[in-house]
Amino acid sequence: MEFYNPVPENIIRLTIRKAGFNSEYINLHKTNISAVSRLIKRTIESQNISPFVKGPVCAIDIRNCIGGKNGKSVSLSFKGLSPDKVKSLLTEAIINLKFS
Repeated sequence: MEFYNPVPENIIRLTIRKAGFNSEYINLHKTNISAVSRLIKRTIESQNISPFVKGPVCAIDIRNCIGGKNGKSVSLSFKGLSPDKVKSLLTEAIINLKFS
């Protein structure tokens, strides 16, 4: 018989937000902030969005969480995509990484 001592898991939480739209969320594990940041940059840059797009900014907050406690965070922002489109692009990119 042993005492149960759960090990807090390291999770990366993505919050995708834009004024006038519902926020979208993605939780990842077995990764780090820098790898997720690189994946997001690569995915958004592949969309060839014009630098002259008008409208509100879409921001992605990347936060490290261990056992429910918030840690370091990084934020990336750009114009031209809605949060639901960004979530679907990132989901597809993550699935492609998993199967490649």
